[in-house]
Amino acid sequence: MGEPINFRDLGGILGLNGKKITPNRLLRSAALTEPLSPDCDLRQIVDLRTSKEAEKTPDIFGVKYIQANIQMDGSVKGPSIGSLVFRGKVEACHTYLLNVYKGFVTSEAARMGFATLITACANNPVGATLFHCAAGKDRTGFAAALLLKILGASDTDIMTDYLKTEEGRHLTNKAFIAHYRRRGLFFKKQQEALAVIMGVKPDYLNAAFNAIDNEYGSVDGYLTQGLGITSQTLQRLRKLYLEP
Repeated sequence: MGEPINFRDLGGILGLNGKKITPNRLLRSAALTEPLSPDCDLRQIVDLRTSKEAEKTPDIFGVKYIQANIQMDGSVKGPSIGSLVFRGKVEACHTYLLNVYKGFVTSEAARMGFATLITACANNPVGATLFHCAAGKDRTGFAAALLLKILGASDTDIMTDYLKTEEGRHLTNKAFIAHYRRRGLFFKKQQEALAVIMGVKPDYLNAAFNAIDNEYGSVDGYLTQGLGITSQTLQRLRKLYLEP
């Protein structure tokens, strides 16, 4: 038994009224490449990937499975990310990710997916909920930030968790780039562009929260108006996931 790439527990982070988030209740990761330890007491998986992604590598763990299916429904205009990497467009890759994070707020399909995750967490009274996407960095990173916001974590702690992905994916990303470099398939600019797409930066998460302020005025507005989450659900989440 091991851990998936970029796996971590949100437990222990300080939330509302000085209460810590209960350990082993909210887990995040990249794609589930191997079984988790039984100590995790895993009760449900919320898969943030699209249906197409999930069909290629399905989650088969014998627990409740919920597909949030976060799609961007055309929110990111212009060339595909594969095209940008192939052409070595480093700055364009950076802009692409900024637009992805803005799309988490403006895309109706994305909002439906994040609403599914939050509702699933609110409906799980015991054991762990694990949520993940493919790399565990963008969809999962924003999802974790939202849950931490609901639970009252500070902006500093939210960003600290988000940026842990640089460490959590460092060896995997390095090996991936090296593999293609050895095969002679990437020029330097292509490698740099790929590194941008595989990484995280404060600018990306900030772009999402700036979009929230612009579109809804506040995180609460995004949650209630954009995602349709009720105040009762938010209260239940805080009761379930904050230590007494």
